Amino acid sequence: MDLLPHILEKSQLLEIVYDIDQNTFEKNYFNKKRPVLLKGFAKQWPAYQKWNLDFFENLEFKEKVELEIGNVMQKESDFEHQNFQDYIHGLRHPEMDKAKDKSYLSMFEVFEYFPELINDVDFSYLTKNTLDDVPAAWIGPKGTITGFHTDNYNNMLAQIMGRKLVLIAAPAFNKKMYPSKKFDLGSTLSEVDINNYDKSAHPDLLDVEFLKVEMEPGDVLFNPQGWWHYVKSLDTSISVNNFGYTLKDTLFLKPIESLKISLHYRGFYRANNCTCHKMVDGIRVAK
Repeated sequence: MDLLPHILEKSQLLEIVYDIDQNTFEKNYFNKKRPVLLKGFAKQWPAYQKWNLDFFENLEFKEKVELEIGNVMQKESDFEHQNFQDYIHGLRHPEMDKAKDKSYLSMFEVFEYFPELINDVDFSYLTKNTLDDVPAAWIGPKGTITGFHTDNYNNMLAQIMGRKLVLIAAPAFNKKMYPSKKFDLGSTLSEVDINNYDKSAHPDLLDVEFLKVEMEPGDVLFNPQGWWHYVKSLDTSISVNNFGYTLKDTLFLKPIESLKISLHYRGFYRANNCTCHKMVDGIRVAK
């Protein structure tokens, strides 16, 4: 069954702030690891003013990009490669919205290809508290789903075009979220696909206290490390985020992750259960 309507009905609204300074954000949210929506925070960014499908389609970028197919967090991992401009152009087609499993350009390293675009965004409220940062863009049609997972690092997500629904749950509910053994670099996944929920397999999920928020263009979400979250695009969407690595993360978590990814790609750690490979005719194929 699709549990999303039930979760939305019983969820509480995430805290929203409309005006906040750097010190208040750091004191009340970053240091306390409290999620919050910064309403309209990105409306002054150049990205908000100019990033749309036309903008990306007109970029001089002829390479192919990796697209996730469907909710790879909880379903079978699948992906494909497509020309970037063809993909962006295809997002205008209504058939894209009707597809059962959406093609999603996730974690697109747009700033690696176009470094000057970093000036179009401002994650300084986060980066002033971090040592290293990984920004990326997320572009896809209505209906893309990133299933429940936690990130190992603090995350700021800015909505540039379209709306997204986000569900959040605190680390206190870790056991009731049923952590998965499926490997995803930098994340812990949940076993539970709430859009295809099986109560007999995951009964305790019904006891989780969820927070909900609908992000509109210009909104910025701070999601602290370790908090569970689920994201669904309500429209064709362009988002940009930044994962922030603190000094502690850099010294301890990143070396562990580097070891895990090295072992994984060599087939020694969760080799056939991950989001970065799929099986094709019995052969393990990487993105």
